[in-house]
Amino acid sequence: MTKSGQHPSPFPTAEQLLRSHHMRVTPQRRLVLSWFLAHPGEHWTAEQVRERLLTQLPELARGTTYKVLNEFVRLGMLEEIPSRDDSLRYGLRLDPHHHFFCETCQRWYDIKPQGLAQLQLNGDDRDRFCVTDVLVTFRGVCQHCQDPSIRL
Repeated sequence: MTKSGQHPSPFPTAEQLLRSHHMRVTPQRRLVLSWFLAHPGEHWTAEQVRERLLTQLPELARGTTYKVLNEFVRLGMLEEIPSRDDSLRYGLRLDPHHHFFCETCQRWYDIKPQGLAQLQLNGDDRDRFCVTDVLVTFRGVCQHCQDPSIRL
């Protein structure tokens, strides 16, 4: 625990992350990355991110938001998840994880399933493809939608 009684964040600060990726620290980059660091496990559209940050940085342009998100995806700090409604969702990607998608509330959850280390291509596929990443999405109904008395 810190002196203020809060648990320390498992992640570095936005400024530390930007500097470790040799990026200039701008107000826009710092604010966007800080938003994701404050909401790990959440997945947002670019518009949702921008709407939530406009109160802190009213001059945050739509194009700048997309540019910053795309930079962070390219550098591996954020992930981009295509949704069924053709929108892209962005989430923090500082540690390896996979996803669960609730088909009722349309919410994405970060999960860490077991047994994926044994997942591999079979036969001819091993010769035809070079795997660089494995992304697994489980689909179903989340605990909250099964029992609405459970808080998210």
